[in-house]
This record gives sequence, structure tokens and C-alpha cells, in this order.
Amino acid sequence: MTDFQEQAAVAQRANLDFFFGLAGKMLEGEEKLVRLNLDMTKTTFADWYQRVQDGMAKKDRLEVGDLRDALALPTEKVLTYERQVAEIASATQAQLAEVVNTRYQEVSREVQSFAENLAQNAPVGSEAAIAFLKQVITLANTAQESVQKGTKQAVEVAQTNLDVATKAASELTKASDQAVENATKSKAVK
Repeated sequence: MTDFQEQAAVAQRANLDFFFGLAGKMLEGEEKLVRLNLDMTKTTFADWYQRVQDGMAKKDRLEVGDLRDALALPTEKVLTYERQVAEIASATQAQLAEVVNTRYQEVSREVQSFAENLAQNAPVGSEAAIAFLKQVITLANTAQESVQKGTKQAVEVAQTNLDVATKAASELTKASDQAVENATKSKAVK
């Protein structure tokens, strides 16, 4: 009875460690997002304030349309923000996957140890059942490894796609800004 109670206590401690490890990683990711949002809000308000002040300093005061344009976020900032959010989410996902994988490896070792102990103490004639149990454990490990590799590849593809989309949008924004600047210059010359 004492042996079982000790094993149960060890399992409970391991589960608590796992739970708090996951919770800690999730909170770290959330903290990074909150910090990013606060920084973005501060810089956005500072930019808005400066643009409105600059507009009010002009001789021909801001009109409603000009004020709306002054308050619009530059596309480049939005893209940078979205990229940073994606990076935080990706890093948090990787950290969570690491915690889960570590716990899975521990449990897998415990199950394999249990199966070996069971095989050594099994009655005569249970070899087929023990072989079946070992095969199930091997299949479960193989399936877990396949899922882990697939998830990792999916995250890498998503990150690559995000990087490509951000770069394309950034280039499009620069081209658009250049076109507007050229159009403004050509109107001023006429």
C-alpha cells in the first residue's frame, strides 16, 4: 500500500509540475503580448499627437478629411505589429510544445518501465499480451513523433508564409507611398 501511495504522490507532483510549467509558458507569452500592445498604443498616441499638432500648425487649419488621414495608422506599422504578434505566438507555441514533449517523454519512459516490470512478473503464458502491450507503446510513440514533426512543419510553413506576405505588403506599401509622392509632386509642378 505504501509503495502505491508513494507512486501516486510522485505522479501528482509530476502532473502539478507539468501544469504549472504550461501555465508559466502561457503567461510569459501573454506578458509579451501585453507589453507589445502597450508599446504600440504609446507610440501610436505619440504619433497621432504629433501629426495633429503639425496639422494645426499649418496656416490652413486641418479639415475633417485631413484629421482622419492624420489619425490613420501607417501600413508599415500595422504590418510590423502583426509580424511581432505572430512571432510571439510562434515562440509561445514552441515553448508549450517543448513542455508537452518533455512531459510526454517522461510518461513514455514510465509506461515502458511499467511494461518491462509487468513482463518480468507476468505469469507463464502471458507473453502474447506483453508483446501486444509493447507494440501498442511503440505505435503510440511513433504516432506522437509523427504528429510532433507535422506540427513543427506546419508552424514553419505558416511563419514562412507570414514573412513572405509581410515583405510583399511592405514592398506594396512603399510603392504606393512612392506613387502618391510622385503624384503630389507632379500636381505641385503644374
